[in-house]
Amino acid sequence: MNWETIEQKAKYSIDLTEEEVKWLFEFQNPSDLKRLYALANQVNERLNGRAVSFIHNMNVNYTNICEYHCTFCEFKKSPISKDAYILSFEDVKQRLNASDGALSEITFQGGLSSKVKFQEVLDLLKQIREAYPQIHFHAFSPEEIDYYASQTGLSYFDIVTQAKEAGMNSMCGTAAEILDDEVRKKICWEKISSDEWCEIIKTAHGMGLPSTATILFGHVETSHHVANHFKRIRDLQRETGMITEFIPLLFMPDKTKLGRVVDKSIDRIQYAFKMIAVARLYFMNDIRNIQTSWVKLGWENAIRSLSYGANDMSGTLYHENITREAGGEHGEYTPREKFIVEISKIGKTPVERDTLYSYQKNTIAAAKT
Repeated sequence: MNWETIEQKAKYSIDLTEEEVKWLFEFQNPSDLKRLYALANQVNERLNGRAVSFIHNMNVNYTNICEYHCTFCEFKKSPISKDAYILSFEDVKQRLNASDGALSEITFQGGLSSKVKFQEVLDLLKQIREAYPQIHFHAFSPEEIDYYASQTGLSYFDIVTQAKEAGMNSMCGTAAEILDDEVRKKICWEKISSDEWCEIIKTAHGMGLPSTATILFGHVETSHHVANHFKRIRDLQRETGMITEFIPLLFMPDKTKLGRVVDKSIDRIQYAFKMIAVARLYFMNDIRNIQTSWVKLGWENAIRSLSYGANDMSGTLYHENITREAGGEHGEYTPREKFIVEISKIGKTPVERDTLYSYQKNTIAAAKT
């Protein structure tokens, strides 16, 4: 393996192999990293020009009660915790009515608890949908689909069908963590297998529901595990073509059980930059949208990553609390104006989007005023 081969593949949109992915992740010296980031930026600009998208959205985590024991999570609460909650329609309505202008998307997810029945969650989703029909509902992870299938005795297909009928427009590609069961057994042993995650995503795609795809990195995984994860996602996308974006999520270790055993010597921000750049080169034309996270990386580093292969800045994120619970420091909400100003500063064009990446042209005009 050598740089010339990688650069030729990037130029002519030829697939990287998993061995090449592992090779790229080994780079530590500044000259190789500079070359990697420049190449990822070239591919990004070929696919997306200088546009950087963001979305006006809100997270609705309908409950934080959860029975699972994922070692990377501090969001979960026991049913008897004073901080445990199950949201009502009035709770959600109050948040929505207080939001800054018309929201484009609600991300609708929750913990896994026998205290919360699937029908109750569907009823809440229906109520919100009826009251706010213009909002896109990006709802449920594959893990939730599996949990409710077990709770009700229904098939994945039936659960997704009922969710779609209640108002679900697309599926959250979360709970992927690392799609390698060797890692999953260490960090989230109660969760579905890699095969089951892919099966549920494909079920949604088969019903016309697009999804995102994520990776949780920066804990016990190796480049081998990451390469396996990438391959599963690319294979799935080539089968269905309905993954809208790839979202690398940097593990927040500070308050979590898993955080006690991670390697503290790793430059975590540099690792995040590499993840974005290598993802851009690997997914190439298959997944054109690679998201960076201001919540995970902070604004300064998220903006930097826009020159390393990312083309999407995530969203305004009302009520983002999962990262905060795990020790993240970078806020729960950012207004549209900050996206426009910060993206424009680096010579890129800020564009507000919807969930399916249709751009709102008025954002460009706003950026020039």
